[in-house]
Amino acid sequence: MSVRDPLTIADPEQLTADLVHLSTIVDSTVPGWTRQALTEADVVGRHWVRARMAEAGLDAHIDGAGNVIGVLHGTAPGNSAIMTGSHTDTVEGGGRYDGNVGVAAALEVVRTLHTNNVRLRHDLIVVDFFSEEPNRFGISCIGSRALTGFITPEDLDRVDSDGVRFADELTRIDIDPSALLSSRMDSSRIKAFVELHIEQGPYLEEQGSDIGLVTSITGIKRFRVAFRGRPDHAGTTPMNRRHDAGCAAAGSVLAIEQIASANVDGRGTTGLVTFTPDAVNIVTESAELWGEFRSPDLRWLDDAGTEFHSAVQREGASRSVEAQLDWLPSEQPAGMDDRFIEVTAREADRLGLKQSRLYSGAEHDAAIIAKKIPTAMIFVPSKDGRSHCPDEFTADKDIHSGANVLLNTIITLDRELDFD
Repeated sequence: MSVRDPLTIADPEQLTADLVHLSTIVDSTVPGWTRQALTEADVVGRHWVRARMAEAGLDAHIDGAGNVIGVLHGTAPGNSAIMTGSHTDTVEGGGRYDGNVGVAAALEVVRTLHTNNVRLRHDLIVVDFFSEEPNRFGISCIGSRALTGFITPEDLDRVDSDGVRFADELTRIDIDPSALLSSRMDSSRIKAFVELHIEQGPYLEEQGSDIGLVTSITGIKRFRVAFRGRPDHAGTTPMNRRHDAGCAAAGSVLAIEQIASANVDGRGTTGLVTFTPDAVNIVTESAELWGEFRSPDLRWLDDAGTEFHSAVQREGASRSVEAQLDWLPSEQPAGMDDRFIEVTAREADRLGLKQSRLYSGAEHDAAIIAKKIPTAMIFVPSKDGRSHCPDEFTADKDIHSGANVLLNTIITLDRELDFD
């Protein structure tokens, strides 16, 4: 193979402008740059992405699962493909970068290929995955799960705290639940998936690195715990006669922190706690908490789950409170493809970019796709490690560097991958 100079993206300013425009498509009633899945802002954002794909020369559509998909057709016979992309939905009160960087950079990669008259042999599939962030139904990465066949009818029957079915919410935003279940893609034709994303942590900045090469993506065990005690008068019921569901929940919250803190790579978070009734003069009758454990170590995740189950039962039994622990859809740690890691490393070197290798403590569509397709993931630094908050920030130069690595990685994979 002949040696070639690396390309750089043709119009960095346009990449930046796309990110700026996406940051204007938000729910103005919620703090931060909020564009949550299942909302009007997300619908508008995904249709905007579809229009930008078409303008970039992609054959673009929105599939039955809400994924925005654009295809740049390759020159070789057959239908083998390389896939890239990320997501544009956000958490409530989130930031402007998160998955947006991977989608906007993929669009600029396509424009750059056109500008430089580079024709890929493989089809290039660009995806804006639907609903990557965890939603109120306790499930995340909806679009990538649908594409890979990891979503079930039982998932559609999940209900939120108000008793609303997930399937009904999909229908409300014009996604047919039956179409979502049948949106599986033929993964055998896709030879590689590469996702560009902000790190969402402090490691790259601390190391002075321009690029992160992800070796694996964390596993996650999510759960919901329901406690049921007895309501009593807060002023007349002695402490030793109470069946306080709120205290059982509070003890379980502290157990999450204690279990995760005992392992350097362990993470434990309580995302939501509710008490009923919500009155200061009544002993809490029922409480509910939602949370998760994360780690790249599957054995630790299993041990943490066992330990947490014991803690929940102990907190409930000590107060004569019923405790029901339910495990929600979870993910095992996902390894990235070693060959593709080496390709991204080589391209970063050729671009003169300092790189570090690290595991991702955040969940990504890449972890779902990696179950079916060889996958690589490229990180760019996050200022002060902040993410999922309005202060989330990645400098333009770092985004452009990541886009350059993505561009050249795709070109190299296209040259080196064989067709079946």
